[in-house]
Amino acid sequence: MINRINWFRSIVIIIALTVLPFGTVSAASGVAPKKDNYYFVYNSSKVDAKDLAAVKQYVAKFKNTNNVLFDANPYKEAPKLYDALKADQKKRGGKIAGIQIFGLASDVPSFTYVHKMKFFPAKPGWDGVEEDKEHKYLSDYLYSNFKNDSKYLKDVSVYGIVQQNLPINVIPEWPVSRLPLTKGEIAKYIGNYDAYRKQIGGKSVPTVAASAPYQIQDDIYQDDIALFMKRLKEDKEFSLFKGTEQRIYYKDLAASLTKENKAGVMDLVVGGRGDKNGAEQNKVLFFDRKSVVGLNANYYTAFLWGFDAATGLGADSVVHDGLAMGKMINPIAHTIPTFNRGANNYLWLNIPTPEGETGDDWSDYVAVDKEHLEWDNPFFFVYKYYEAIGGGKTRLQSFFEADAAYAALTVANKNTSRLLFGFEGMYSACGFESLFSLHYLGLADY
Repeated sequence: MINRINWFRSIVIIIALTVLPFGTVSAASGVAPKKDNYYFVYNSSKVDAKDLAAVKQYVAKFKNTNNVLFDANPYKEAPKLYDALKADQKKRGGKIAGIQIFGLASDVPSFTYVHKMKFFPAKPGWDGVEEDKEHKYLSDYLYSNFKNDSKYLKDVSVYGIVQQNLPINVIPEWPVSRLPLTKGEIAKYIGNYDAYRKQIGGKSVPTVAASAPYQIQDDIYQDDIALFMKRLKEDKEFSLFKGTEQRIYYKDLAASLTKENKAGVMDLVVGGRGDKNGAEQNKVLFFDRKSVVGLNANYYTAFLWGFDAATGLGADSVVHDGLAMGKMINPIAHTIPTFNRGANNYLWLNIPTPEGETGDDWSDYVAVDKEHLEWDNPFFFVYKYYEAIGGGKTRLQSFFEADAAYAALTVANKNTSRLLFGFEGMYSACGFESLFSLHYLGLADY
């Protein structure tokens, strides 16, 4: 009888193992599901003992992921590092939660990008292709998915993606952030980041915008990011920034930033023309490498719009100086000059015939709405970013979600030509360039 019972139990166990999916663990077993992998990439030769200790303490604060400390020292080119990360992920299995990079581009390599695009329609004597043969730019954007063959990831261009139809996938699947600091600078910033988190705990942080728009069209500043953000708050269609104070400055910008920095922590937005040395108004820098060192009364996050503040991802920029010597936290910044191309607060559109008038051929400037933002307008990214912020997401998660939405929109429109203001162009080309240009330059939120 005992042997029959044991035989029956054995049959039941065999059947159960056959029917249940391989690897399935019941909730009752108490075994936690496999965690997603978060990669923390650094260069062992470009950190000192304090840096490495601070990195490890920071990584230990990520409790819900499988944290992988990955040494990039053997890899001098981004495609090779990309392949190494891709191979490591394949071996580990599971999903990726994100990639955090520590170091300048000379420490942990970034992908090369060249400005070549067919923005203009062809005409006699010119194929419509504009190209900058003198400069190469850097971008970490391609670290955001592992669906690409690395042989296509050197000197990437919009022309290669659209006109040559190279198999380059630009839809991000996880957030990528880089702290562009080097040996002897990393530990201090991680300490600053921890102090910043304590300072903002339980506080409502105001959004402060210093805007110096320069694209004027019939007395309208088309590229004024502060005007667009004001509409995001006030227009019922958007209704963002609920419970968040906005303060906007157009004059005395340098003095206003100093005043705001002394008043307390802020989420700073700087819009204008400029380069790695800062933003300017009337050809005079108001936010520059000297002033960011002086903005040291309180911590502040930064959203730097319209100028390539982080070009080169090196130590020679306003972003590096703000992170290393000031109190700038986790800036969002460009690495490629996009000149706010395609950014429009208003469009010249047909409108209903005004009351008391005749005819049906009436046009006027119309403020962009959600539908118009999908016409390859870079402000679409700004809208999606603050929409996610308003939904309670962290800054990095909001950046990632805005990136993913903007990428999907850009890919969908990649062969769409638009006639705006009497000028025809492939505005999606500017969308691709913005994707490669915008970077989250700081630390992921634990």
